[in-house]
Amino acid sequence: MQVAGRQLKVLVMYYSSAGHTRTIAEQVANAAQADLEELRAVGEPSGTGAGHYFWTLRHLLLSQKPLLVPVEHDASTYDLVILGSPVWLGTFSPVLRSYIRTAPLARKRVALFCSYRNAPGPAFKHVARMLSTSTVMTDTLSFLDPVAAGLSSITIRTQRWVHDLELAMTALEGRAL
Repeated sequence: MQVAGRQLKVLVMYYSSAGHTRTIAEQVANAAQADLEELRAVGEPSGTGAGHYFWTLRHLLLSQKPLLVPVEHDASTYDLVILGSPVWLGTFSPVLRSYIRTAPLARKRVALFCSYRNAPGPAFKHVARMLSTSTVMTDTLSFLDPVAAGLSSITIRTQRWVHDLELAMTALEGRAL
């Protein structure tokens, strides 16, 4: 991602249980020339069956913070961290919320994207509150049923979104000078 004549260091951290958010994350990382990493929880059931559904539901309803598998990328070394997750019950996944609680995101610029089946509801607002010590970019990206949208639609929309993020980051850089 180019901003004000310099190449920004960008990280895309995401959680995906069924692979839909992964598809979006890969396209975002490609468009932003970013490093990419998928978040996983210790002891999380594999697949998308009943075991995974109940594991997720328990963590959501009880506001539990699953322990994460250690990550490879250190968010503190990046200019922009882009976070992505499916939306369940109006909020981002427990795995991504655990990452937000433990990652060095204070005073970082953060952008958000999601996939959902019904509606994103207040998910972006919930996560923005969790990121109160970060600069959360106001332009978000969301996909209703990315499988139905298709890869070409995802690619076009993510490229446009990354371009809009570049413009917003350029404006922020101009104000910082």
